[in-house]
Amino acid sequence: MLPGLDVLRFLLACYLVFYHTLAYYPAAQALHLVDVFRFGGGATSIFFILSGFILSHVSVEAKPDGSRKVAMPRFIVNRLTNIYPIHIISFLMMVALMAVNSRPFDVTLSNLDSALPIPHTMSTVEVTVNSILHIFLLQAWNPFYLSFNDPSWALSTLLFFYLLFPIVAPRLLAVRRKWTMLAAMWIVGLLPATLAVTQGWYGVLMMGILHTNPLVRLPEFMAGIIAYGIFAAHVQPITEIVTRHRKIIIAALVTFFVAAAFLFLRGPRSWQVLLHNGAILPAQVAVIFVAASLHQQTSPRAAAWSRRLGNAALPIFALQIPLFVAFSKVQRALGIPYPLVSCAHRFHVCTAASSRVPLHLSAYPIYLIIVLVASALFQERIVAPLRSALRRALTRRRERFSRAAEMHAPPVSEAQ
Repeated sequence: MLPGLDVLRFLLACYLVFYHTLAYYPAAQALHLVDVFRFGGGATSIFFILSGFILSHVSVEAKPDGSRKVAMPRFIVNRLTNIYPIHIISFLMMVALMAVNSRPFDVTLSNLDSALPIPHTMSTVEVTVNSILHIFLLQAWNPFYLSFNDPSWALSTLLFFYLLFPIVAPRLLAVRRKWTMLAAMWIVGLLPATLAVTQGWYGVLMMGILHTNPLVRLPEFMAGIIAYGIFAAHVQPITEIVTRHRKIIIAALVTFFVAAAFLFLRGPRSWQVLLHNGAILPAQVAVIFVAASLHQQTSPRAAAWSRRLGNAALPIFALQIPLFVAFSKVQRALGIPYPLVSCAHRFHVCTAASSRVPLHLSAYPIYLIIVLVASALFQERIVAPLRSALRRALTRRRERFSRAAEMHAPPVSEAQ
């Protein structure tokens, strides 16, 4: 087990909570180093690389002849039942919250993160199409805007990665020149962004493709698989280097990413696109190597807590926006100049008044506590039992299908 990776998953999820919600508080703009939390693309890329790394660690089996394989049916069932309950429940939460929103179909068109938002109102057809995309976890393929639960595009992208993993992982791990292959993935991942920069393609379509398209983000996931192959082959020297120079390495990486965050926000738009799409992939891989090397010999209790934190990462990612929308509505409702009881008779007046109430940063820690506690309980009390039930049902169905196929198969002599 690598508990440091569980902690890293949790920290990335927390960073993305700050990235998605802190900007809604005007007072937050005056905080020192607030710009550090505006480089969400960098954290998401680490998360995709980390996914390839972890899946290679837990799902690729070594055969006696030295080759590697992934049990495809079991892997797909396990991965799908892990993310789909999280996604569909958070999606339904957003649908319910949109029902009490005065402008439920407003979205923002894809654009550079530092550019002014471009508002857009979805038509009835667009709402229907995007609902279908969300139900089938295909929303990442819409390049024009994010709808409903914005961060869930990453879950859609992960599903695409999961479908390819049993095919590509054994082959990538069998490559002998893994450092060369990792460099190749870095170059391939940079190509779309480089093309956009050199051609000046900063429109909605290209920005949306670069940000969410699963094919464009695939080299990051594949880089994670290759990185695991490198780490597994050199685990002892990597761990010794990290352990011996831990403080220096961590300080250097923190400094690097703080500088990248400031450059991302305040640098030219060409650098924003490149930083968002692969320019710092070697440093992101280094972060995973460091996390994998730390706390390998930790106590069972600490490892169990690390696992709980890591398991809460996807629920944090999916629930942060629904919980923030609900929390902000409550916070604004408490700030209106009318008794809440009277709003039952003048709902529209109270709604208009609450929209003018500013969000106070002093309440933000309460939201953070709610997100962390709710996500952990959601994973353990709802997702885990539901996932187990789905896996049992799908496994029984697959076994019945296999038995039926065997019964109807021709005898060996007849087949020959």
